Amino acid sequence: MITFPKRTHWCGELRKEHVGSEVVLNGWVHTVRKVGKISFVIVRDRTGVVQVVVSSKSPYYEVTETLAPETVVAVRGVVRPRPPSQINPELPTGEIEVELRELIILNRAKPIPIPIFDAELMKTTSEALRLKYRYLDLRRPEMQRNLFFRAELVRVLRNSLDSRGFIEVETPYLARSTPEGARDFLVPSRLYPGKFYALTQSPQLFKQLLMIAGFERYYQFARCFRDEDPRADRQPEFTQLDIEMSFVTREDVMGLVEDVMREAFGKTLKKELPDPLPRLTYSEALKKYGIDKPDIRFENFIEDGDENLRTTLNAEPGEAVRFLRFELRGKRPEALKEFIEGVLSREGGVEHYYVVRGGNALLSNAGKVEAELVRLLDLGIGEAAVISVGNYVKASETLGALRNSLGKYLELVRKDEYAMLWVTDFPLFELNEEGVMVSMHHPFTAPRPEDLPKLDTDPLNVTALSYDLVLNGYEVGGGSIRINNRGLQEKIFRMIGLTDEEMYDRYGFLLEAFEYGAPSP
Repeated sequence: MITFPKRTHWCGELRKEHVGSEVVLNGWVHTVRKVGKISFVIVRDRTGVVQVVVSSKSPYYEVTETLAPETVVAVRGVVRPRPPSQINPELPTGEIEVELRELIILNRAKPIPIPIFDAELMKTTSEALRLKYRYLDLRRPEMQRNLFFRAELVRVLRNSLDSRGFIEVETPYLARSTPEGARDFLVPSRLYPGKFYALTQSPQLFKQLLMIAGFERYYQFARCFRDEDPRADRQPEFTQLDIEMSFVTREDVMGLVEDVMREAFGKTLKKELPDPLPRLTYSEALKKYGIDKPDIRFENFIEDGDENLRTTLNAEPGEAVRFLRFELRGKRPEALKEFIEGVLSREGGVEHYYVVRGGNALLSNAGKVEAELVRLLDLGIGEAAVISVGNYVKASETLGALRNSLGKYLELVRKDEYAMLWVTDFPLFELNEEGVMVSMHHPFTAPRPEDLPKLDTDPLNVTALSYDLVLNGYEVGGGSIRINNRGLQEKIFRMIGLTDEEMYDRYGFLLEAFEYGAPSP
């Protein structure tokens, strides 16, 4: 075991006021370069880098020639000002350097297999290689910034909720399976052969029981597990800030979340959010943006086709004809066509037509009616349009997904802006691909009181007391007022096809709990 002097300072904290001080640094060799008879060793720790100067008269001068990048060292030296010509204004430590007095090599490093400090080369490094050397990948400044930011955000959120009377409670990860939309991860039980635990998809049921237990305001940073195909914003394992409140209205919950988000953005990003946040109903979002998680940092709204367009495309009665138009913004027509086709290939269930009008080229999949589409949509040179024909919701969602993608591809979004909004008033139910009625969010969401009679007569037009928080085109939060009445909860379960046996087997404990003084949500 090597004994070595322990750090007195972090590399990134040294400034002019430390000049003349003897310091000890522990960290990694970032780079080594020789200029004449002087070696400059850049030493790095998690706070930043600092330049260590080794003259040819130092007994450690020749040692520096053997230092490979990422070698772990302990350095003792004296802080001194840099010569004016060597000041680096881009570095926080750029006005000083450390004159070496002692160097101890704690652990040598082999050549690094991934270019962790070359951002351009890292773009071409495979994810598999990055994951294989995850401990090296996490040394990258970007990755370290992300984790430090996450830690700071968690601190701010925790302090904000604590100050508002919330209690942090950890709920179990191992539970019985109560499917919530995705498949469960199952864990076999050693004590009960043939039986399995499920890793919780969310603390939904546990937090409802906490409200019945009288805690009134709860939160936790909950780990959730969902066996579903990963996407950029969807992982099989993730952490969410989970909140539950008693004796509140929808406005109370949304107001609290806005206050907490406003505080978090201010303290971590130094950004202000509007007060109050803008709101769209689900139907408004679908009509204007085609999607229930719109990116409102750019315009380009979705429009409805007129009768002439419907006739041209032979739309059936009841089918929606909706379109999105946009400028090419310098993109080659062929490249834009390929991009559109790539997005549309992932969206099924409706017919798609596109027309891209370049200089002398007209690229389209509309066949004989392409010229008529150009006329009806009044497309000029350098403009394009995509039309969807079919079910209103699906046609809208297809164009909404395309719109969000085009916003980035055509650089339409205002990148320095954080555009947060609420989407509210979702339907309580929807039809799945088999035409079976299911809960749009989950079966514990309460309907609007005025819509209760519709449960028996027009369930697909019942509006839920639900609300999603959307940021820059991504759903970052969501919630609802919960059902706290056994009779209503049983009715909802039956409406989505659960038999009484299934209902009581999966959720009997919750239904019974409702009969012992469940508070209003």
